[in-house]
Amino acid sequence: MSITRIGVCTMNQFAMDFNYNLQNIIESIEICKRKQCLYRVGPELEVCGYMCEDHFLESDTVTHCWEAVSEILLHTDNIVCDIGMPVIHKSVFYNCRVILLNKKIHLIRPKIYLADDGNYRESRYFTPWSKEIEELELPTFIQKITGQKCVPIGVAILQTLDTEIGIEICEEMWTPIPTSASQALDGAEIILNSSGSHFQIGKIKERTELFKDITKRNGACYAFCNLRGCDGNRLYFDGCSCIVLNGKVFAKSDAFSLKDVEVTTCDIDLQEIRNIRINIKSRSLMASKQKHFPRIKLHINLTQQQNYVYYRDIPIQYESEVEDSMACYLWDYLRRSGASGFMLPLSGGVDSAATAISVFYMANKIFKTISTIDDDYKSHHKVLIQLRQIVQDDQFCPKSPQEIVNKIFFTVYLGTQNSSPDSKHRSQLLAEQIGSQHYEVNIDDICNACLSAIKPIVKEDPQFIVNGGTLSEDLALQNIQARSRMIITYLLAQLTPWNNGIQGFLIVLGSSNLDESLRGFLTKYDCSSADINPIGSLSKNDLKELLDFCYKTFQFSALKLILEAKPSPELRPLTAEGHVSEKDMELTFDELETFAKLRKVQKLGPVSLYKKLRYLWSDISPKQVAEKVKKFFKFYAINRHKVVSITASFHAQSYSCDDNRFDFRQFLYNWRWPWQFQKIDENSE
Repeated sequence: MSITRIGVCTMNQFAMDFNYNLQNIIESIEICKRKQCLYRVGPELEVCGYMCEDHFLESDTVTHCWEAVSEILLHTDNIVCDIGMPVIHKSVFYNCRVILLNKKIHLIRPKIYLADDGNYRESRYFTPWSKEIEELELPTFIQKITGQKCVPIGVAILQTLDTEIGIEICEEMWTPIPTSASQALDGAEIILNSSGSHFQIGKIKERTELFKDITKRNGACYAFCNLRGCDGNRLYFDGCSCIVLNGKVFAKSDAFSLKDVEVTTCDIDLQEIRNIRINIKSRSLMASKQKHFPRIKLHINLTQQQNYVYYRDIPIQYESEVEDSMACYLWDYLRRSGASGFMLPLSGGVDSAATAISVFYMANKIFKTISTIDDDYKSHHKVLIQLRQIVQDDQFCPKSPQEIVNKIFFTVYLGTQNSSPDSKHRSQLLAEQIGSQHYEVNIDDICNACLSAIKPIVKEDPQFIVNGGTLSEDLALQNIQARSRMIITYLLAQLTPWNNGIQGFLIVLGSSNLDESLRGFLTKYDCSSADINPIGSLSKNDLKELLDFCYKTFQFSALKLILEAKPSPELRPLTAEGHVSEKDMELTFDELETFAKLRKVQKLGPVSLYKKLRYLWSDISPKQVAEKVKKFFKFYAINRHKVVSITASFHAQSYSCDDNRFDFRQFLYNWRWPWQFQKIDENSE
C-alpha cells in the first residue's frame, strides 16, 4: 500500500489584513505537521485575501504578500506548502500558487482560466497565463532567504519521489474541459484545487458532484480547499473543503463554522487510484494521446509507513445552509467592524423577523461553539475572547443564546397611528423570545412636524386615498412615515451604546427582500436603508421557509403568529380595506420570484420571458400573461433607480438583483418599453 496524507486547510481570511492572514497560514502549517501531513494546501489568494478587488492593482499588495512569504518560508522544513497570492511577472499581474519546500520556492503556478461571471471580475485585475514555463526573478529579500535568483513560473505537474501532483485553481474546475482532467490523463494522481468559492443556495452540492464525477471518470484523489468567512464584501465563503477519492468523499471540513483555521485530512491509498486507471481502457487510450505537462521535481517522499485508516463515503447535505451562512456572515461582519452590536427596526412582519432570527441563529451558533468541549478547545476559546471584546466584559460567560442576543442586539418598534396592535404584539413577543433589548417609539410627532414644516408651501393638507386624497398625496404620507423610521433607527444606533454606558456604535440591519426590491415596492431611504441587509437576496418565499424552519427548531410562538399574519406595511389608516402587500404590488410574491429567476438566471428579456410564461402559466390566457409581464417590466423600469442606492446585501441566491456587483444593468429606462411591448402584444393576439 502507498499511503499519503494531504492537509487541506480551510481558513478564514480577511482582505488586506496581512497580519491576520499570515497568522492563520502559519497556524495551519503547524497543525498539518502535528497531523503528519507532508503536503499543505490553502485557499486561493490566501495571503492577501480573495476580495481585495482594486487593491490587487496596487504593487504594494504584491510586495506585502512576498513579505509574508519570507516568514512562511521559515516553517517549510520537510513539508510542501502550497500558498495562494498575486504575483507580478514582466509587469503583468497573475493569480498564483507558490510552492514552497525546505525554505525554497520550487514553482509559481499562475491561473489559466479566470472567473468573470456573477460576482467575479478577475480579469479586471489579473491576466490568464498562456505561455510555457518561464523564469521569474524573485524579490531581493526573498533571494537572500532561499538562495535562488530565479524560479520557474508556469503550468506544470509536481513530481515527488513517489507520486505526481496536479494543481488546479478554482475556475479551472468549472470549465468544459477542466485542467484537472488533462493533468490526470498525463499521470497526476493527486489533484489539488485552491478556491475562493462563495456560498449560494445549492452550490455546495453542485461543487461536490463535480469532484466526484472527475475522480470517478479518471481515477484520482481530488483535494478541494476553500476560503471560509466574509472576506470584506457581500459574499460569504462557505469553506466545505473536502477530499474525494475515485468518486467518494472521504473527508470534509465544516461548511459553516466559526473556526478561523481547520485542517482536513485523511489517508489516501495511491494504489487504489492506479488500480482504477489500469481497468478503464478508454481512459488509457486518451492518456496515451494526452499532451505532456512539464515536471517540477520535489525531493520528498509523500507516502508513509503507517496504519491505514479506511474512510467511508461521506454524504454532503445541509438542511439549514441559508440560516448557517447568514449567521456566520453576521458574526464575521460584527467582529471585524469594531461595532458593539446590531440595531434593527422590528415591524412584526416576515422580513424584519427573518433578519432578527438570523441574529439569534448567529448567537446560537456562537453559544454552541463556546460550549463545545473537544480537542479544538483553542478555536472555541478564541470565539469567546472575541465575544467578550464585543460586549466589553472580560468575565462574560453566557448560559444561553438569549444572553448573547441581549448584549449585542437592539430592536425597536416604530409605531404610528396606522400601526396595528397585532404587529406591535408580534414584535414585542419575538424580541422577548430571542432576548433582544426592545424599545417602542411612536413617530407620529415626527411625521406631523414634517407636514407642519411644509404647510406654508402646499395648497392644502395632503390626505390618504381613503380620506379623499389623490395617489400622490397618499404615497407622500406613506413615505414620510417610512423615512422617519430610518432617521430614528440611526439616531438610536448611535445613542444606545452611550445610553447603556458602553463604547462604540451599532450596525443598522436592513430587512427588504429580493421580490420587493426587484419590483421597487419600497420607499427609497426607509428602513431598507441600513449598513447591511442579511436578507436582500432572498425572496419572500425563501424567508417564509426560513421562519418556518426556525419555528420548528426553536418553537418561538412569535414566528408562527408572523407567518400567519397578512403582509402589510401599515402606512395607511387602519380603516383602509384590503391593504396587503400583494394587492398594492399588483403582482404576487410567487409571480415576482418567477420573474426574478427567468430574468437573471435564464437571461430572458421581456419578449422571451413572455413566450416562456405562456407555457409555464398555461392556466391563464396569453393576454393575461402579457399583461403581467408588461406590468412587471413597467414597475421594474420605473423603480430601477432604487436598487442603485439600496443597502448592500448578503449574497445567497443566483437571481439576486444587487446592482453593485452582481446584476449590472442601466437604472434609467424608457418605462413604456415600446418595441418590446408591441412584440408581446402581437404575439398574444
